[in-house]
Amino acid sequence: MMVKRENFAKHAGGNFNVAMSLVAVPVIMGLALAVDVPRIEGTTKQASVALSAAVEASLSADGRFDADRANQLYASTLELPEGQYTSAPRFRRTHDGRMSASVTAMTRLTLGGVVLPETFHRPVTVTVGSGG
Repeated sequence: MMVKRENFAKHAGGNFNVAMSLVAVPVIMGLALAVDVPRIEGTTKQASVALSAAVEASLSADGRFDADRANQLYASTLELPEGQYTSAPRFRRTHDGRMSASVTAMTRLTLGGVVLPETFHRPVTVTVGSGG
């Protein structure tokens, strides 16, 4: 029994465990972010597609724009999973007469399946119309 204690006390292999425990935290956080990036990209893409379709459908041939219809179409088209949402669309005319719409896509960040109190915000802007 005494021999085992002396061998244990002289053993230096435990240093690896201490170093790995310190490195493990940033590695796990990096892996968690790697999972969140596709969620963020998916939210951005869905918001962009829904916003573009809503604005295009709300523009008349003579260039008039129906903002109420665009808001309704955007809200009915956009289907995001839990923890992902967007702001209300904002519309404006560009200097060349095209219609521009923007929203902010928001994704709640997670860590190993646990939803964190942090939210990632990404602006989404689409411009539609031929100008004039």
